[in-house]
Amino acid sequence: MIKIIMDSTSDLPDNIIEKYDIEILPLRVYIDNKEYLDKVTIKVEDVYCAMRKGIYPKTSLPNPKETYELFKKYASNGIDFIYYSFSSKLSSTYETSYLIIQELRKEYPDVRMEIIDTKAGSFATGLVVLQGARLAKQGASFEDIVKASEEHIQHIEHVFTINDLSWLLKGGRISKSGAIIGKALNIKPILDVQEGKMVVIKKIRGRKRALNELVNLVQQRIKEFPNQIIGITHADDLKTALEIKDMITKKIGNNNNILIEKIGSVLGSHLGIGGVGVFFFNKKTESYIGEVQSV
Repeated sequence: MIKIIMDSTSDLPDNIIEKYDIEILPLRVYIDNKEYLDKVTIKVEDVYCAMRKGIYPKTSLPNPKETYELFKKYASNGIDFIYYSFSSKLSSTYETSYLIIQELRKEYPDVRMEIIDTKAGSFATGLVVLQGARLAKQGASFEDIVKASEEHIQHIEHVFTINDLSWLLKGGRISKSGAIIGKALNIKPILDVQEGKMVVIKKIRGRKRALNELVNLVQQRIKEFPNQIIGITHADDLKTALEIKDMITKKIGNNNNILIEKIGSVLGSHLGIGGVGVFFFNKKTESYIGEVQSV
């Protein structure tokens, strides 16, 4: 048996998480100085509700003690596990978890434990995790799952846009002058993730134009592998997510393989209400498994 673990920055539908018995390591969310465990003691809907009231949630890595206890639960029972971590360039979650696993390896040398830096978050990590979970369920070896996951990470794509620059300003990711100018010009940035870091790749005037550009980028990057599971996430803006789904369907087809989820609390807190992203692989690897109907 190989246990698959991901943290709460990863997005996947609940039915998939339940089917593959994926364990979730929660990051922490702070609202009005009160600590919550992401997706455990607070729901993403509650976080967005607070944000709509003008509250800016703060976030932090998982509690190290609870991380140790979670990993030890499997190690002490002789269960091999693979933990898919949020990008090490965006959080210290990976570094802390890596050190914990190093200590547990000394205590349980016969148990295979691996931490994988997905260099991603949200549905991007979710898609990598899903492939790992499917391989595990099919009985693939520990080494083959790790190897396949590392290959999938090399080909995962994130393309997203945000609606309100004030959230990036609050998070210290853009300057005050940049936010003021961007708001005045109705700038909607297009971002992706490169080597684990969020990068603004285009600045588009107007929401409609930004959504069109986002879908155009998806069409360009997915052309070698259009028939796959595509993830769309949104920050409390289902209407826009459905609009994006329709636009993608018209461009490349694939309607039955598009899954929609809310962006989790941690990333949603930084991207702000109205953010929407599309996640997919730009190449089909030999280990890629199945379509959404077989989930």
